[in-house]
Amino acid sequence: MRLGIIINTEKESVIAMLPDFLEWLTARHYKFMVNTDAEEFIRARTSDKTVFADTRTLVEASDVLISFGGDGTLLSTAKMVGTAQKPILGVNVGKLGFLTEIETKELHHAIERLHDGKYTREKRMVLEITLGMRTFYALNDAVIMRGNDGRVIQIGVDVNNAFLNNYIADGLIIATPTGSTAYSLSANGPIMSPTIEAIIVNPICPHTLTMRPLVINSEHDVRLTLRSEDRALVSIDGVVEAELSHNDTLTIREAKHFVHLVRFGERNFFDVLRGKLHWGEDDRVNSR
Repeated sequence: MRLGIIINTEKESVIAMLPDFLEWLTARHYKFMVNTDAEEFIRARTSDKTVFADTRTLVEASDVLISFGGDGTLLSTAKMVGTAQKPILGVNVGKLGFLTEIETKELHHAIERLHDGKYTREKRMVLEITLGMRTFYALNDAVIMRGNDGRVIQIGVDVNNAFLNNYIADGLIIATPTGSTAYSLSANGPIMSPTIEAIIVNPICPHTLTMRPLVINSEHDVRLTLRSEDRALVSIDGVVEAELSHNDTLTIREAKHFVHLVRFGERNFFDVLRGKLHWGEDDRVNSR
């Protein structure tokens, strides 16, 4: 088994702990590669045996990808993996960590379990977004949002060629169940079990309060058309990828591939919800 290691070089805590971890892997004769973005930060502190590789080579040559950072780093890793469907182990060195599976203190034990094949793959639905000749993929969400002029925008939505609504709002979130705990949650969207296959249509600050989040079948195609004259931006998993003009159209559907996350079965989604959102805790005790 060969491990492909992808790190968030903007996190000093990752840079600090990674050399010792790589030495641990080397001492136990594990095969691994590290993305080239990390080379300038850790080359002087690692063994000469450490192999650095560009993203394409690393994904093709690795059996499992290990993402060091937070949920944002894991989203970037999923984008790198693309349609290859290689399993991804997320190591949380961030704050919230809905997607990551382990903390750094669990790392050595997790690698041993990976090596012994004592893990499962959890399939997560992906969105395919088409804009003209361009195609994007999103694990969390695709968002149309207003530009820099600050005015609300109007977005026409059709589902399977049937008209749904003209949303007048700051924007519109189209999210997967995985993305239900991301931006959509901040916009009062529903929390969904992440292995469900469904699509969330969720307006951002709608002008009419009766415009509520909607969950539709993942087999449906969603077509978004910018009806307003003002330009809008398209964000895919938190990264602005394109700009829309009047009557530009996005088509969103369930992708044919999945993102595969490594799971060890020691915690489930509901454990994560309680822990990350502090459910069941009495805030009145802490506020005294």
